Amino acid sequence: AVPKSRSKSKTLPPCKINKRNYSTHNLIGLPYGTVLEVGRDRLVPLPDGEDIFPGDEGIWEALDELESDALNGNANATAAEIDAPADKTKYSTSNDNRNIYDTNTSQILTQEQVTSMTFNTEGSQIVAALISNSATFTSKTAFSQAKYIKRKQLKHQLRCRIVRITPETMCTAMYLKDSRRICNLRSDTLGYILSSANISAGQRVLVMDTAVQGIITSAVTKRMGGYGSVFALFEGQQPSYIEYVQRMNFNVMERQALKWVNIGEVFADAKEKKAQTVALKDESGNVLDIEKSDREAIQWPCPLMEHTRNYLLNEVKEEKKIRQFLDKRSARFTRKLTRLSMLEVRDLIDACKEEEGDTAENGSDNEVKNEAFAKVPKSIETSPVGIEISQCDSLIIATKYDPTIVILQLLPYLAPSCPFVIFHEFLEPLLDTFQTLQNGGIGENEQSDMPMMCRRNIAINLRLTDTWFREYQ
Repeated sequence: AVPKSRSKSKTLPPCKINKRNYSTHNLIGLPYGTVLEVGRDRLVPLPDGEDIFPGDEGIWEALDELESDALNGNANATAAEIDAPADKTKYSTSNDNRNIYDTNTSQILTQEQVTSMTFNTEGSQIVAALISNSATFTSKTAFSQAKYIKRKQLKHQLRCRIVRITPETMCTAMYLKDSRRICNLRSDTLGYILSSANISAGQRVLVMDTAVQGIITSAVTKRMGGYGSVFALFEGQQPSYIEYVQRMNFNVMERQALKWVNIGEVFADAKEKKAQTVALKDESGNVLDIEKSDREAIQWPCPLMEHTRNYLLNEVKEEKKIRQFLDKRSARFTRKLTRLSMLEVRDLIDACKEEEGDTAENGSDNEVKNEAFAKVPKSIETSPVGIEISQCDSLIIATKYDPTIVILQLLPYLAPSCPFVIFHEFLEPLLDTFQTLQNGGIGENEQSDMPMMCRRNIAINLRLTDTWFREYQ
C-alpha cells in the first residue's frame, strides 16, 4: 500500500484501486465528471475532454521516447534520427496472423520486470515498453494491434471518473464490482421498481431489501426527498448494509424520514411482543421506555460536562482537534435526539397494520368481525409517537427468503388499492407467489374475514416481468 506522505491526507480517507491506496487530498474542489489517471503514487486529474478510455496518442509518444533513448546509446545514429517521431507505419502492416503462434515466448520482459515497473513508471510507458519488447507485434494486423494496445491499457493505464453519488451510480458501481451481492440488480431494474411502486414525496413506504445491500432503501429515500416516511426492515442487531446507505450523503430531512425497523417487529408473534412489553411495566402499570426517557432528558444545545471541558482545555488544547471533537459530539447528540426508541418504532409499525381478527366459531357473529376490523386511529393526538398513523402507500420486497411467505406477512401493512413490488434473482419463486396471489376467488363456503394466509384473490392487476438484458461485444 502507498503510505500517506502528506498531513492533509490524514483526515481524508484514501481511495483503494487494485489493492493500493491513493491519497484523495488533491481531489477536493474538482468538478464532477473529471477523469483521473492512476499514477505511480497518486491520482492525476486530466484536462477537459479526456475520455475514461485512453487513446493511443500517449502510447506513440512513449514509443518515441523509448526509440530516442535507444538511439542515444547508438554511436552511429544521427541527430535527425534521434529527434524523429516514432514511425507508425512500422507497426501498421498489411500482414496477417497466420504465422503467429501463442507460445508465451514473444514477450522479452518477464513478469517480475513488469511488476517492478508498476511502482515507478507511468501506465503509458509500461504499455509502450510491452509493445517495443514484443517480437510479434509488428507482424500482426492493424486490428490485432489495436486490440493488443487496448487490452494492455485497460490493465496498466487505469483511469476513473469522479461522479456524484446517486442510487443509479451506486447501483452501477456495485453491479460492475460484484453483481452477485446485489442479486444482479441493474440500474434500469431499480428505476422500474421505483416506477412500479409509484414512489413519490409524501408517501409511507415499507421496504425490505435485505438481499440488495440497501440500494432500494437508499433510492426510495432519495426520491422522496425527506417528505414522507420510509420503514426499512433489517435483520440482526443493526443493518448490515448501513455503510452503503450512509454513502448517499442524506440531508437532515432525508435521514429523519428513514426509520429502521427490526424484522422481528413484523414477523414475531404478537403474544411474544405483548409479553415483552408487559415485562417493561413498573409497579404503577406504566411501560418504562428508558431510551425515550434518556432522549427527553437531553438539553439542546447540550452543555459540556465539567470533566469534558477540562479534558479539552488541559489535554487537547489544539483548536482544530477541539473543533473536530465538538463536531463528533454534536452529531452523536443529534442522532440521540432524532432516533426513535424500540417501543416507539414498535407502536408506529403496529399502528400501520390491519389487524386480522379471530373468526367466531360459527363464523356469523357480526359484532366480533366489526371489532376485529376496527379502523386504525388517524389523528395525531391518538398516535403513539405524535405522527399521523395510516397504512403504507407502497411495499417493496427484495429478499432471498420465500417471497410468498414474506408478502403474505407484509400485506396487512399495505393500504387497499396500493401497489407492491417483489424483486427476486430467480423467476421460479415469483411464479409460486403469482399463483398464490391469483388463485381464483373466495368460494361459497369460505368466509371473507379469513386470515391473510388463507385468503384467495388477494391482489389484482398482477404482472410478472423479466428485465432481460444481453451484453453485446
